[in-house]
Amino acid sequence: GGYYMDIKFEVDGYKFNVRSSCIIKDKTHGKVLLTNMRAITDHEAFLLPGGRLELLENSDEAIKREIEEELKLKLDFKLISIEENISKANKFQMLEFVYYAEIDSFESIELPNDGWDKFKIVEIKDIDNIDIRPKTINNLIKCDEYSSISHNVNYDWA
Repeated sequence: GGYYMDIKFEVDGYKFNVRSSCIIKDKTHGKVLLTNMRAITDHEAFLLPGGRLELLENSDEAIKREIEEELKLKLDFKLISIEENISKANKFQMLEFVYYAEIDSFESIELPNDGWDKFKIVEIKDIDNIDIRPKTINNLIKCDEYSSISHNVNYDWA
């Protein structure tokens, strides 16, 4: 679908959107896939791969579609967190549904390098040295299992 189908609106300079994202780890839980945050240009900052929900699409459908479109991967996704990302200074609010998925290894994946999103595979042991938005994602990535759904309200998106 076209970008105009995304769930997003702007009122008096306030912006709102809804996003599904995913922590994708290899089966040894040594590495995770991130994508660059275009809004931050003075240093490398990352967010989880994913994208905006389209109108009448649910968060589960959205993450399946986004990961298939961007990475040509069909994965099993499990909802692990709801992140409310708010920036009062930027008049911005985003609701983020975070999913988890595993792949055998990153060896076989072809990361697109020409498109809108730039991907990076990072070592989970180094995750605390990496700027990921929101910061609560760092802790989620470090979890070894996801038995319940977490919920965080964040004011550090941008």
